[in-house]
Amino acid sequence: MPSTQPHVAYLDSVRGLAALAVIGSHYVRAYDLPCRSDFCDRLLTYSPLHIWWDGEAAVSLFFVLSGLVLSLKHFRLTTTPDLSNYHILAFILGRILRIWPAYLLVLVVSALLYQRYQWCFANFPATVPRQNGWLSTLWGQPAGWADFLKDSFLLGMRMKMVFVPQAWTLSIELALSLLVPVGILLVARSTTWLVFFSLFAIFPLGVSAFLFHFMLGIVMAKHKHTLSLWLRSNRVYKRLAWLSGLFLYTMGETSDDWVSPDAIGWLTGLGAGVLLASVIASEKSQRILSLPILRYLGKISYSIYLIHFAVLINATPWFLRQLNASDDEFLFAWWLGFVSTIACSVCLAALSYRFVEVPSMALGKRLGRAVAAGGFLSNCRI
Repeated sequence: MPSTQPHVAYLDSVRGLAALAVIGSHYVRAYDLPCRSDFCDRLLTYSPLHIWWDGEAAVSLFFVLSGLVLSLKHFRLTTTPDLSNYHILAFILGRILRIWPAYLLVLVVSALLYQRYQWCFANFPATVPRQNGWLSTLWGQPAGWADFLKDSFLLGMRMKMVFVPQAWTLSIELALSLLVPVGILLVARSTTWLVFFSLFAIFPLGVSAFLFHFMLGIVMAKHKHTLSLWLRSNRVYKRLAWLSGLFLYTMGETSDDWVSPDAIGWLTGLGAGVLLASVIASEKSQRILSLPILRYLGKISYSIYLIHFAVLINATPWFLRQLNASDDEFLFAWWLGFVSTIACSVCLAALSYRFVEVPSMALGKRLGRAVAAGGFLSNCRI
């Protein structure tokens, strides 16, 4: 019989590794690849080896994971969800307090650094490795209170956030996560109902295509045990799942424009789902992902995601200037800058997690219980 408690600690570790891939993506966009030859550049771009800096695929993985984790607890014993104690308003409060407090803190700090960047950092001498100008296009334009208020309420869409550019995903995350209860109700009736709802919402209604990723996660939560047993029953199936998942997940670069850009997000999302199914079916992968350091990385992954851009644009250039490497030391300086960016982001994320995320999550749980116990949600049960 399946366990009555969903084991998701190793899934959190996957989220942590995806957060590191986002750092890698932005670092590469700012400083290019650590290559001095066309062969190296092509190898790290057009092969699955680019997975460590494939930020777009990591975003697809984030959304599939969100749908999976948010709905997994409702599919503990069977494919019929247990919604007897589910309260919509408690869920909404929990999502808001999970996303907004840490984001607002990073937003305020980033807005202050944004002004300083325009005054100081943009005029500092070049470093080795040299910035390619991408960062200055994001933080190099004047911004005011209107931009700050828009960003505060997560009103920007894809790549339109000013102070925390990567936060465009949060507006989608918050909006689509509120549709998870609808997805659970639909998938409880039939997976076909959920597929039809998703396609109808995306195409005629214009809802973000990332809804597909969320709903894929819900379907995986419903069929988690069946998927696991099926993949474990045959090593060939499991190996094919790993290979096909990796192929689809990395298609953003390896496709080399032979796949439509509009289709890439769908394919990377599907690849993320197949890879997650492979992890769910692999005890070895779960043991590795359950290592304490990876589990902790998963816990603080949200703060890593929020903080790393401010680190990349402010701390990394300062560190590289202090390093003062020569052009002959390019590779050494590139990797040291990359590792330092990760280390600084992780350290600051640990503080954010301890002093902002943990209290805000606890507050969300207390408010949810209090509102539910007070009967305010008596008419909001699913």
